[in-house]
Amino acid sequence: MKTFPIYLAHGAGVGHEKSTFLQHISRQLEEKVCPVMPVTFAYMREQEATGKKRPPPRFDKLIPEFKSCLNNSGPLIVAGKSMGGRVATQLANDERVKGVICFGFPFHPPGKPEKHRLEFLDSVEVPCLIIQGTRDVFGKPDWVLEQVFNKNIDIVWVEGADHDFKTLKKQAITQEQVASMVASVVERWLSEKFV
Repeated sequence: MKTFPIYLAHGAGVGHEKSTFLQHISRQLEEKVCPVMPVTFAYMREQEATGKKRPPPRFDKLIPEFKSCLNNSGPLIVAGKSMGGRVATQLANDERVKGVICFGFPFHPPGKPEKHRLEFLDSVEVPCLIIQGTRDVFGKPDWVLEQVFNKNIDIVWVEGADHDFKTLKKQAITQEQVASMVASVVERWLSEKFV
């Protein structure tokens, strides 16, 4: 299997420092798959420095900011949690980008499937893996499975996981264990797509 560095962006509300899922998945990917380069947007760096919540800037400003972090001239993977994954899909036309990974893709705002974001996936021309919890309010299986995606999109479901990959107590599985399973899914997907 070819290994590429993974540039991993955070979601809208929580950065790498505060997201236990991002910490777990980064460590698991480093151990099982390849190097992970955390991407922290400027608004989040300011939020972490001041402790004051800040909304992300307009989406079209995040795309060039993410792209400016790709300082590796060789092939790479772009990835992101929620909003970060949505931004990552818009970098798929960069010749260095060999694949896209989305952890909890925000298919639509909670309770508003009519305001879907499927157009972000329409033009992805490299392999794209979306790992989604079955309890994710930003896109549950009953809605997502009715949609039509291009041939480059693969969706893998994590039973019982929510948008932050937390599961129900009755499942008796920790978020760290979920992250380990998710990292194994990424490892298997990469080995299938990039022999």
